[in-house]
This record gives sequence, structure tokens and C-alpha cells, in this order.
Amino acid sequence: MKRARSGREAGARRLGPLATCAVLLLPGVSAAAVTLHLDAESRFDTAPALRLTASNMGDEAAHDAVPEVLFQHRTYLGERATLAPGARREWLLSLAAPRDRGTFPAIVRVRFADAHGERGSTPLVTLVRTPDATPSPVSASLRLEPLAGAASGELRLENAGLRPVAGRLAVILPDALHTYPESQPVEVAARGRAMVPLVIQDAGARPGGQYPLFAVLEYTEDGAHHAALAAGTVSVAGNPTRGRVPLLVGLLALSASLALLAVAWRRAARRG
Repeated sequence: MKRARSGREAGARRLGPLATCAVLLLPGVSAAAVTLHLDAESRFDTAPALRLTASNMGDEAAHDAVPEVLFQHRTYLGERATLAPGARREWLLSLAAPRDRGTFPAIVRVRFADAHGERGSTPLVTLVRTPDATPSPVSASLRLEPLAGAASGELRLENAGLRPVAGRLAVILPDALHTYPESQPVEVAARGRAMVPLVIQDAGARPGGQYPLFAVLEYTEDGAHHAALAAGTVSVAGNPTRGRVPLLVGLLALSASLALLAVAWRRAARRG
């Protein structure tokens, strides 16, 4: 899910109208759940700054919530906080200015623990533009199917420019999802499009949960860095019995084995 809204002025210049949001819903065995809603807004004055807001829209507290921002191969950390249900927390993180002009992705993960100590994270990707950045001719969009153990998806890239584009595509997911490869080279022809198939694997997703997913293509053209971003949500099939059937079958098999072993013991005792 991606939402655009006007950024605030930062000195004489501001980073374009860029704001991104993501929601992670983690329903537990009971009705209680942690639901983190993230908003990020990036601005650029003499150096870039990222304003990150986390809101807990669920009915269970998110403990030890800490944002991690990966930007230009450096990691920035915010202060830890506990977000009670309905609470909202804002962090303002100063980032190092890129050496080149252009548009760069800032990859955010807010990590937290629920009331049972189970760890989770909500990812978010937002774009940071230098004041002299030019628009990217490449646009990106995602199509994702519901997750039931695995799900297929597709990233669509469209190049409106007159020259082909060659870059690297990265997929950013929460800890409960997995895909391979997470990064791969991609080419898009001039005035053309490219379809990149995706396969999303369940790595501990909760039934009925909704998880944000992001895909970003980075490339260089005319000495400027460009990034095309797509955002989507993966819905997990709501099957509360998932994982119980194999356990039940195993218990029945164990019971049958013990019963046969008891009969064998009785027969051996009679012979003795």
C-alpha cells in the first residue's frame, strides 16, 4: 500500500511529495493482535531526513519497538519504545547525503515483540531524492495472490524512456515471508515493459494476517541514480487448523504404534 501526500518545506527546498505507509497485522491464537501502521516522509535540505511514524492500531502492545533504516549501505537506529494499543510514536532520523544526485531507497524495518515475547517486524520502503533529481522513466506495480503455504505474484515494469534500462531489483519482505532470489538483475527495453515473476513462501505467517511487500528497481542513467518502487500486501489464508492436521496424524500414528507394542509385550510375556 502506498500513499502520496505533500511533504513539508525543508528550508528553501523540499523533497517532492513522497510519503509511504505499510501495515502489518499479526493475529494471535486469541483475539488480541499487534497491528502496526507505518508512515514515512523523506525530505532533503542540506542533508536528507526521514520522519517515521508508527501507530499501533491493534489491541495488543508492541514492546521494544525499534526502527532500523538501511540507506546507502549504512544502518541507522531509532530509540526503543513500547506502543500500547492506540499509541503513536514518531522518529526523526538524519541520514548521510548521497555522493551522487538522484533518487535512493530507504529501507525501514520496525522490529518489536508481542506480549508473549514473539518477535516480528514491519518493513517499509520510501524514496529519498536529492534536490536536483530527475524523474525516473520507469514505473513499477505489483500483483500478489493470497498466501496458502506459497503464493505467486508478478512485478510489472514499464519504461517510458527512449533508452533501455538495466538495473537490479530487490524484494523487501517481513520476517514471516520469504522469496528467492531476493535480488536479481533486470532489463527493460526502451518504450517496453518487463514482467518479473515472484514466488512468496510462508516462513511463519499467521493465518488471516496481512503483510506488506515492496519491490524496488535501482539503476543509473546519465550519471544519476534512479529508483522505481512498487508496494503491495500479501493476505494469508485464514485457516486456523493449519499445522494441526500433521500433529494430529502424528499423535494417532504414535498411539497405534504404542498399542501394537503393548500387544507384542503381552505375547512375549505369555511365551515366557
